Amino acid sequence: MNRRDFLKLMTAGVGWLLSGGIFQWHRPVLAAERDYHHILLLSDLHLPFRTKKHKTEEAQAFIWEQKKKLLDTINSWEDVDEAALLGDYAARFGNEEEFACVDSYLAGIRVPWYAVAGNHDYAYLDGDDENGHLRRCGTYEERWEKLMAFTRRYNLPDVYYARSIGKYRLLYLAPDACSEQNIELSDRQLAWIKNEIASHQNGPILFFCHAPLMGTLRQYKSKINTPSRTAQPDEPLEEILADCPKGSLWVSGHTHTPPTEESYADDSVNRFNENLVNIHNPTIDKRHLYTNSLYLYDNRIAVRTFDHKNGIWVEEFDREYEN
Repeated sequence: MNRRDFLKLMTAGVGWLLSGGIFQWHRPVLAAERDYHHILLLSDLHLPFRTKKHKTEEAQAFIWEQKKKLLDTINSWEDVDEAALLGDYAARFGNEEEFACVDSYLAGIRVPWYAVAGNHDYAYLDGDDENGHLRRCGTYEERWEKLMAFTRRYNLPDVYYARSIGKYRLLYLAPDACSEQNIELSDRQLAWIKNEIASHQNGPILFFCHAPLMGTLRQYKSKINTPSRTAQPDEPLEEILADCPKGSLWVSGHTHTPPTEESYADDSVNRFNENLVNIHNPTIDKRHLYTNSLYLYDNRIAVRTFDHKNGIWVEEFDREYEN
């Protein structure tokens, strides 16, 4: 897509937002009227769309329409309290044109949202190399500045941060090592996570990170369960996460794992240790869209998957984790 076509798309997208395309308001079901807190999960938005994946204008227009319809749907749900955004908002490079589209799209989410960065949001230079491949930012300083620009743009408390919902502790993690790996946490952040775990043993911890933990998917592609597709450094993380309180979850995207993959919601594979399970989230940059939701109860977390194409909750993927 050239710049002119991109700007046309953006103009149409903003007009759609302002015309009330997503703002089909309903009276929310107040938290006081129910016994759970609903967190909607969105991952790998790749806005407006991945041109290398969706190559024709027809395909791109379809994907964009699907993403708009998804907003219509989630904004119609009356019981959503907030959203967790799991990274890769930008289509490919994380440049200003892509983030202008991200800004417009995220403005259409009617509930508060909390974000973490993905590799496409901070790690790459603008434009492919002569072979059509991504070019990684050359230095730590370049990657760090781009990560900080993301943090400032979306008014995040810090590169990584924490908050609480009742007895639940929520940690939002960042690839702040800014290394050659896609998603690597710094030593400082690892120490912070260790302290958070030690300080919050009376309720589950929810870790929101762009990349999953090593070994929590079936080896359905060659790069799954490799350093480029998992949160790094994996061995220190394994040691630190061994002390997680019961019922904790690691919530991730990055691998674009769809519900059609047999290990998408298989606790025998997704369980990282006795107290921690990885919840994998699919990309919304596909023709068939799914999203996950977390329901935080006093004594358990329920996980549900919504099929946006067919407009149904897929019961076979319902899971519950007691705490």
